[in-house]
Amino acid sequence: MTAETPRDLSGLTIDRDAPPPEPGPGRRLTLIALGVLVLGALSFLAWRATHPATLTVAVARAESLGGTPGANATEILTANGYVVAQQRASVSTEVSGRLSQLLVEEGSRVTKGQVLGILQNLDQKASLESARAAQTAAEAREAEARVDARQTALTRGRSEELHARGLVSQAELDQAVAADDAAQARVKSAAADAASARARVSSAQVEYDRTFVRAPFAGAVLRKEAEVGEIVSPLPSSGGLTRGAIVTMANLASVEAEADVNEAYVSRVHEGMRAEVTLDALPDERFPAHVRQIVPTADRQKATVLVKVSFDKLDSRVLPEMGLKVTFLADAASAAAASGGAPVAAAVAIPKAAVRDAEGRAVVYVVEDGRARMRGVSPRPLGQDRVIVSGGLAPGEMVIVQAPAGLSDKSRVRVK
Repeated sequence: MTAETPRDLSGLTIDRDAPPPEPGPGRRLTLIALGVLVLGALSFLAWRATHPATLTVAVARAESLGGTPGANATEILTANGYVVAQQRASVSTEVSGRLSQLLVEEGSRVTKGQVLGILQNLDQKASLESARAAQTAAEAREAEARVDARQTALTRGRSEELHARGLVSQAELDQAVAADDAAQARVKSAAADAASARARVSSAQVEYDRTFVRAPFAGAVLRKEAEVGEIVSPLPSSGGLTRGAIVTMANLASVEAEADVNEAYVSRVHEGMRAEVTLDALPDERFPAHVRQIVPTADRQKATVLVKVSFDKLDSRVLPEMGLKVTFLADAASAAAASGGAPVAAAVAIPKAAVRDAEGRAVVYVVEDGRARMRGVSPRPLGQDRVIVSGGLAPGEMVIVQAPAGLSDKSRVRVK
């Protein structure tokens, strides 16, 4: 075999002392373009750092409580209570008897004098009919007596005329006069009997009418207290064998709010003060009202004073016994005076979605001059999707709702 000739590998040796090769024209352009891109990216990042992106946000207006915009209504205090009707009654009967008809149900609207129920009244009805028949007979006897009296009066007149001419004797005249006097007496007796009969009819009518239970005023039936077949009485028995009322009703036009105010703060409230009522059943509704009366006594057990608040406008959805919260309001000057001269922040209502949590405290973002400004607040519930804020916001300011990601204090914003 022939031996292979060894190959020369010296050309593969790297000379570390040799100068680097000059870059070609294409590589030089690539490096320049890459440098421009890097400088552009760095410039963009520097611009973004000094000019943050403008965020598009939705806003809502902070609404003043208790008045028109600009009224500066100020929250003095709040108290819990219930809706009550000033005019309310348990409607009972005037006589004892068995209830034969009940003509209303819970919720029935009735007018004053409307029949609510009827007791068994066959005896009373029979007595009334008997009295009316007796009255008819008595009036007939009176009419007959008056006819006889007219006849005897004519006879007496003729006898007096004939006696004056000497045509009849004195005895005949005396007889005519006596007959006329007796007829007049019978008329008086018959008239008295007729009057007595009419009185008996009136008495029987009253007894009959008492078997009809009528509404003492216009209103609504709140609750049935008796059923058909039960015995009802003005004085219910202690054993529960008789009922004392057939229905409980209330005048819905007289409903108002009653709130228990802590006696330590009742001095802040005065009659005529503006207020707002929020019902537990309608948490998103606010009903304007005013203080009607402060009851001049305190409850020693609860250390509260009862305050009665009238609605400015009645609403059919406001029903007796509903739970509520009363917010007492005043202007800024009155609020400061009530708090001993200390300034009191205006209370406003904002959407619950405007409140955010920042490091364990509640904050809102307000739009000012195209930027978001963070403010700390102390919100309290006002319905399902609203809150009351008593400090940190002024009526009319625009708060950001459902803040987008990346929103922070002094962020640039644009309102939708």
